[in-house]
Amino acid sequence: MATLDHTIDIQPTTPNPDFEPEEEWKTNLRQRIEDTLKPAAEKLKLMLNEKLKGLSPPEDSRAHTDYDNAMAELRRTANEQYRQMLERERQERRWAAGEKVDEKWSEILMKEQQALLDMYKKGNMARTNQPEATRDEERSQPPPSAKAPDRAPLPPESIAKDRT
Repeated sequence: MATLDHTIDIQPTTPNPDFEPEEEWKTNLRQRIEDTLKPAAEKLKLMLNEKLKGLSPPEDSRAHTDYDNAMAELRRTANEQYRQMLERERQERRWAAGEKVDEKWSEILMKEQQALLDMYKKGNMARTNQPEATRDEERSQPPPSAKAPDRAPLPPESIAKDRT
């Protein structure tokens, strides 16, 4: 499955009102990304405070510079995640509507669907190899609720200054 760690070499589509996510969706995405990156931002702040212990003001400028650079990189990461997830949502909406999807996105979506199918098939094969008693026990259990996978979170103003 493609992840946000893989850079997608695709130019974003021009927003189309038919496929553009609502502002609430975008806000929720930003919040999820911020929530995901918040521990990293807090860790950077703690590291800065540790470095600053015992340093005099002229010596602490390097620590502040390192912190500022690391936070800028964190913001870039958050913004890239946001852009990728926004474009993914646009492409998925196009796909669901039966419209033409960017070739690279189509490839990614098909690979993800194939991976899900393969996992499903593998899970069914593992169950058919179980003893009959185990399969009967599974049948008597209610099915687990199907939860849609969470989307990658998005950075709010505290992390992401740039917005699409």
